[in-house]
Amino acid sequence: MFTIGYDGGKAIVDKRSKSNFGKLSVRELADRGLFRAAYLAATYDADSVAVEYVLEKFNSITPHKGKTELDKVLGVQPPSENISGARAV
Repeated sequence: MFTIGYDGGKAIVDKRSKSNFGKLSVRELADRGLFRAAYLAATYDADSVAVEYVLEKFNSITPHKGKTELDKVLGVQPPSENISGARAV
């Protein structure tokens, strides 16, 4: 959930963030203000309840009040079947 980019079929992962926050739940990530990681985890799991929780927390601190553009606001792409691995940097 700490992907910072892609190199072909591999996700490039922020090793430090994954180490520090990788064991947190979606709710814990959102409560700590890590909205991008929380939203990505919720969409990856297809957990609509968690997505709504992240949206609610995000909307509580920002003037953004919509769900339709949250992918763009947070820079999140839907999960891809083409990712074959990850590389930590």
